[in-house]
Amino acid sequence: MTGGGMPARLARVERWLFAPARPERLAALRIGLSATLAARLALGSYAALSAQPAALFRPRSFMHLFPAMPPRPAVLALQVVGVLAAVLAALGIRARQALPLAWAAGLVLAGMTTSLGKVAHNDVLLLLAMVPLLPAPVSDAWALDRGVRGEAPGPSPRYGWPVRTAAVVVVGAYLFAGLAKLMDAGPAWAIGDNLRHLLYVSSDGGAVPNGVALFIADRPLLARAVATATLGMELTFPLALLGPGPAAAYVAGAAGLHLGIFLAMGLDYSAQAATVAVVLVDWPAVLGRLGRRRSLPAPSRTLEPWESGTTAR
Repeated sequence: MTGGGMPARLARVERWLFAPARPERLAALRIGLSATLAARLALGSYAALSAQPAALFRPRSFMHLFPAMPPRPAVLALQVVGVLAAVLAALGIRARQALPLAWAAGLVLAGMTTSLGKVAHNDVLLLLAMVPLLPAPVSDAWALDRGVRGEAPGPSPRYGWPVRTAAVVVVGAYLFAGLAKLMDAGPAWAIGDNLRHLLYVSSDGGAVPNGVALFIADRPLLARAVATATLGMELTFPLALLGPGPAAAYVAGAAGLHLGIFLAMGLDYSAQAATVAVVLVDWPAVLGRLGRRRSLPAPSRTLEPWESGTTAR
């Protein structure tokens, strides 16, 4: 029995990963992730990074292919192409070609932000979650160019595996972040004063003291409670894969976590919070429930005499 346990568990994982899904769920990921990428590329100040002196260029990974930051005209062109491609992908116009193009542009521009001497991972989860969509049939539903190809097909593993793989990527990002905290500092990361020190440093580094950071840091029990809750959420994030209820709870938890990080430390992880919501929420099901509620007839009630045109005797 011991020898067959692992193959049986792997078989269950495989059945879950490749279970059929409707194309609308995959289309929802295409729309949400592409729209998020378009916003990030449109609002990013990438052209300013091209002025960095070559001596200060600290490339990471594939950015070693560049001798220095790309020149400003090339960066602007890449930014424009990336935004346009991401918008086309979200609309479902040549999405299978536009999505990889937008992703490649985002990858290079994000690589610039992490080649400044400090690793920046604000957009990493967004780009990683898009990888399973690159070879997938993302435009078989909810696409403007579907008009020439007829109705969307039925459920298929072709639409299920990219969605679930992206979900595994999302929950894995938080799980491994929590494990890294335990490996580096152990339980002391949560029950010690680590978070208090981070918040004090963050507040001192700004032009004015950060009231939110100081409010938490000045209260040791509150700081430890916040740190413990953060670590607990990260380590248990795979529970989000168990169903819509747990997924909604962890989506809300991630949104609260990143909002708190922004208020207390000024770090913008909005793209990561948006990625969690896009990937883990079954948006076609949510829209279907909203549509059914709107189509339900209003509950009947007894008319009052002045409403029916009669008078009470």
